[in-house]
Amino acid sequence: MTARRLAALMAAYAAAVSVAPAAPQAADGKNVLQCEGAFAKDSSHARLVQAFGKSSVAFTDVDGVEGDKVKASVVYPDEPRRRVEVLWHDEKTRSRPATIRVGFKSKWRTVRGLHIGSELAEVEKINGKPFKMLGFDWDYGGRVSDWLGGALAMLPGGCDFRLAFNPWADAPDPERSKVSGDKAFLSTDPNMRASKPTVSEIIILYPQ
Repeated sequence: MTARRLAALMAAYAAAVSVAPAAPQAADGKNVLQCEGAFAKDSSHARLVQAFGKSSVAFTDVDGVEGDKVKASVVYPDEPRRRVEVLWHDEKTRSRPATIRVGFKSKWRTVRGLHIGSELAEVEKINGKPFKMLGFDWDYGGRVSDWLGGALAMLPGGCDFRLAFNPWADAPDPERSKVSGDKAFLSTDPNMRASKPTVSEIIILYPQ
């Protein structure tokens, strides 16, 4: 092959690459839930469609608190392992996320590698210190209420990152009952430790 022919082929290849469609977002391919890209504070239903495809995003009813139903944009609505629910500050225009959450069967991970099923000690290690969480067995049961200045309180993107925990299915009733209800407990509480909670929900909150 002549040098001129080789140069022409290389030029053609470069032109083809320059007009190739953009690759999907990393969050789509790697299942990383983070406060940027499709899940940034200025996102919208339209951006979710752009990132994940029209057939993969639905605007539908999801569970709220106290048994209520609320409207949300849902990514991969029929795939529990990839499902993401996005509730909006402006529901009419479906813009500005208020809450982004993934639940029990999800395979999404956080930027720090936490995931559904992560244990209390693992979360403490990544946070760099203990934290406060609400008691079990009510609508906000097991949710982190304060990272106490740890690393998980300082994620980029202007979001408030939260986790919710469920106690171990066979947690001793006396210990579990002592860390239940609408009040906060330290993650180091002996009764919380005995309940062996694991992450059951990953939540991103954006203030108004």
